Amino acid sequence: MASIPNEFPISLKPKPLRPTEPTLPTLIQRINFERGGFHNISEESLRQEIAEAGRTGSRGGEKGTTDEEEEDEEDDDDDGEDGEEEPDRMKELMKAREEILGQIDGAYQSAAYALDFVSLLLSKDTPVQASLSMSPALKELVGTGTMGADKIQASRVDANQKADNKRIAKGWKVQNLNKAVDTIVDSATRLEKEIETETKYWEQVLSVSNKGWAICRIPSEKQTLGVRFGFPEAAPNFRNQSLAALRRNPDGTIYIEQGITNAEPQTLRVRIQVNQTDTGSSSLSKPAAADAPVESLILQARNTIFNTELWQELNREARGLGAFGVRGIEDTLTLPLSPSKTIVLDLVPLADSSTILPQPDDSIAEGICLSLHILLSFAHRHNHRRRTQPPPPISNQKRPNPPYSLLRPLITRLNHQQSNSSLNSLLSSLCSALSSTKIYPAPSYKITHSSPQAPPIPNVSTSELTVIALTDRLESIANFVITPTTTITIACRSLQVPLAGTSFHLSLNAESPLTTTCVAPPVLGHISAVEEYILYATSCALASNIISISEQQSETEETDLSKNGKAGWHLTAQPNVLRKVFKGGKGKQFISSVNNEDGKGCKVRVAWNWMRHDFYGIDKEGLGAEEERRITGEGMYEWNSRLGNSAWAGGEGEVVRSLVDVVESAGVWLT
Repeated sequence: MASIPNEFPISLKPKPLRPTEPTLPTLIQRINFERGGFHNISEESLRQEIAEAGRTGSRGGEKGTTDEEEEDEEDDDDDGEDGEEEPDRMKELMKAREEILGQIDGAYQSAAYALDFVSLLLSKDTPVQASLSMSPALKELVGTGTMGADKIQASRVDANQKADNKRIAKGWKVQNLNKAVDTIVDSATRLEKEIETETKYWEQVLSVSNKGWAICRIPSEKQTLGVRFGFPEAAPNFRNQSLAALRRNPDGTIYIEQGITNAEPQTLRVRIQVNQTDTGSSSLSKPAAADAPVESLILQARNTIFNTELWQELNREARGLGAFGVRGIEDTLTLPLSPSKTIVLDLVPLADSSTILPQPDDSIAEGICLSLHILLSFAHRHNHRRRTQPPPPISNQKRPNPPYSLLRPLITRLNHQQSNSSLNSLLSSLCSALSSTKIYPAPSYKITHSSPQAPPIPNVSTSELTVIALTDRLESIANFVITPTTTITIACRSLQVPLAGTSFHLSLNAESPLTTTCVAPPVLGHISAVEEYILYATSCALASNIISISEQQSETEETDLSKNGKAGWHLTAQPNVLRKVFKGGKGKQFISSVNNEDGKGCKVRVAWNWMRHDFYGIDKEGLGAEEERRITGEGMYEWNSRLGNSAWAGGEGEVVRSLVDVVESAGVWLT
């Protein structure tokens, strides 16, 4: 036994009758006893032990054989015992459970004893804190502060060690001080750069504020500044999109971030087309460069959202203006400008305007584009006035949200101008034709534009009154003087509501003879009806003028009916037809008419003939048409506004005859 080393593990327990599985506490106990705890066991050490055991087993063959025989005997014993009853598994589990609970309880008791010991030891120095962790039984049995501890062994640190520690501490201090100095220098440099960039940022923010832009905080980011570039009276969706964050670049400059809003600059383009060919276009400004001043970028964003709202409102209004020729084709809106020209509206990105060549209708397109922008601003003013007024009584009905009047004022203005242009063209051509008849005084006309006094609107600025005067209650008055006794007054009035149409109010002067024979209709709704009445009234006025000419001639002529019949011409049931009676009851009729032919201007025509179809004994055999008319006393004469005389005959021109000469030749009795 003396030869056996002390570290050699040996067990004096008897061999168990049958193999049993070792329990967990048994395994832990054996490992602590044989190996000295788990901290001495590693995978490499186990592999090395296994290798050494293998080499030892190969050298001791006999011993290995004996071991094998013993193992065989044990196996035989085990086989013999298998016939016994199998153990109860539930009992084994309950037994293992009791063992585990016992181990846990033992561990808990050991931990409690250790805690009481440490708490009692500390209760001398810190009684309050230590008493919190002491058990009540220990407090009653021993009490606090009855046990203490002190260090009785001298320190192992000598003078050299202390000197080394001082040098080490000093080195650490120097190293940390150098590190702190470097950190402070770096922080100062970074702070200086940060102050520089921050100063630059706030200077630009102040510049944006001084330019009139509203600076505020972003609702979702209270620490971020933003700029509000939209219009407070715009539609809610556009008002919410008109807020951009002012972000800072690393160099201190500002850039704007519009969030989900489309940052591509866009504008409304107006084009004039003739037969699907562009003859004019509104100007397109250049997009701001990426490095442009932030004020330019904010202005560009403001213009973009304004044009986007304008395009949406134009599309809303266009749905109810199909009766006026407004059509939506793909991404464009079209409406007629004149019978030959069309206005085309679309929303396009900004482009380089230098590549667009000037066209003849550019000024018209630019004026229409500017008008639409002004009308949208006017609608914003109207929203502000409605919002600042006292609200209406509360009701269950939802307040209507009609589209803005943007295209309707434009259509009204275009219709009014077209009506004035047609009226001016008619009167100009008619005066030219009447002037060629050489009646005195010559016919004339004058068109004046006026704005009727609108009802007063409180708190309305001068600019708004100007827009109202240019778009609502348009009126122009034309005074057409045909003869000294007859003047026709045409009042052309255009209103936006309800139909954006033009009405014509006609009237005659009180001294005119037409007040009883050709009464003017009070209101006409189309220029063609006005033209028809003016032409007919002009022919009637010429007939009345011919009567006055005939009366002047009758004062110097003989009144013998055998020669010239009754003195002069006189009216019939038709105001433009005159009659003259000669000897024997024979009579002539004189018809005056005025026509307006498209592209040829106005034409004044007079014709005279006998009231019966016989020629009163005149032999007409062998006579030509003109000769027959001359001999029979019938004829016709025309004055054209373009030629100023009658038609050419025989290749030679005829001297223009006056109305007086024609009336005189028509009233002569020829035999």
